[in-house]
Amino acid sequence: MDYENKTNKTKLLYFPLGKLSREESIFQDPAKGIFKEKFKSIFTPILGKQLALNTYYQNDLIASANTRITIALLRTFDSLKINFKVNNTDITENEKNHALYDAMSQIIMSKVAFMNSIKDEDVPEIQSSVHTFISQALNQYKINSFQNHFDKVQGYLEFANSVITSEKNYIGTVAALKKIIENEQSLFNLNKNNTGETIQHSMKTAWISLTLATELDDFDEEDYEKLSIICLAHDCGKALIPNEIIYKKGRLTQLESDIMKSHVLFSFILSSNNQINLTFESFVMAMHHIKENKKIPHSYGITPDTYTSFHDYLTPKAQQALKEIEPDTIKFYRLMSIADTFEAITAERVYKKGSSIGKTIEIMQKENRDGEQFHTPYLDALIRLVIKFFLPRHLIFKLSDELIDTYYSDSEFTNMDKKFYQKNYRGVVVEPSSRIDDAVKCVIFNHHNKRVERNLDILPMHLLHQRYLT
Repeated sequence: MDYENKTNKTKLLYFPLGKLSREESIFQDPAKGIFKEKFKSIFTPILGKQLALNTYYQNDLIASANTRITIALLRTFDSLKINFKVNNTDITENEKNHALYDAMSQIIMSKVAFMNSIKDEDVPEIQSSVHTFISQALNQYKINSFQNHFDKVQGYLEFANSVITSEKNYIGTVAALKKIIENEQSLFNLNKNNTGETIQHSMKTAWISLTLATELDDFDEEDYEKLSIICLAHDCGKALIPNEIIYKKGRLTQLESDIMKSHVLFSFILSSNNQINLTFESFVMAMHHIKENKKIPHSYGITPDTYTSFHDYLTPKAQQALKEIEPDTIKFYRLMSIADTFEAITAERVYKKGSSIGKTIEIMQKENRDGEQFHTPYLDALIRLVIKFFLPRHLIFKLSDELIDTYYSDSEFTNMDKKFYQKNYRGVVVEPSSRIDDAVKCVIFNHHNKRVERNLDILPMHLLHQRYLT
């Protein structure tokens, strides 16, 4: 047996006891804690060392990360044949990590309490109330510039709403959505028909994802159905993250940020009913934060050597299921990662103002300079999409300071002249662009008498700085 983690970059020792037969043991005498001779040199040195990850048997937490290895714990691992990882050396700078593991353990316990609190007799009312709420919200929160996709997107989201609020697999998901709805209504003093930021985000992410998917050759009708369910439920795990972190107005600490990122894991656990119903959709919900370079710190990867690996939280059955379907998930989480990020940056939150579409694209392109964050072909497709829908023919726009400073450099405007010009003149798109580097042909006119003042070729980005996702 190979007990050393092959990557060794994480300084972990790996012990795959699951490879032993049920009859085989590492102990000569378990009661006295005496190892068999062939295992003595392997397991004696790890006594007192720290368990590296939360370790499960089936769906139950056996020991949390940073637990010291004892004979008693090894007896448990041996009798259940549990694979586990140990820190090769004691962590000396791990106050953050210890706090994270401790917090995650508490959250996992709160997850257990949450799931146990769902009474069978309450399920129909939970499903009905969430279905009604989301149905109403679907008519309120849509992206106006994507109106020509309205019927198609609306249909898929109504389908997703029906699935999530009726199928047994999604009882944990729908209960979490109900908790999120009620939390945000209480925290933000919303009336019972108003939608908080998490549900709005899920809906707008769905609008972006489904609209973008229809522009790509990689997706078909069956994919749209899967995508609609994934989008609508992808953040349900936030129901298990403390409110003081989700709705914090200031910048998150590193620990808080790590805890916040764990919502993807809980979205999976809720939608898979504690890793029992291993559906395609539940896996992708957990993978929508994965970056192209899966070794980027705090990218929730799918391989054991990823810095923060979703893989390590999966039961062996789930690991095998993921291995089998992973090639089919790639296009989904690539698209979701882009749509989710785009909506999050453009949206107003309790802790920030929303960014313009132009600013958002700049941020995403900068993050993706080496193609490590996002799948570049999909990001390029998103940029083409927003140019197409947000800079259409006949769009009328105001002349911002940026436009005047950039395209009127030959004019000597005083501040008073500029304000007068901005008050009396507008621009209109007469020939749209299809690429970020190709200029949009525009006419500048007096909006009182409609007389043309000049023609301008304006780069799309300069116009997108005025456009917002509404």
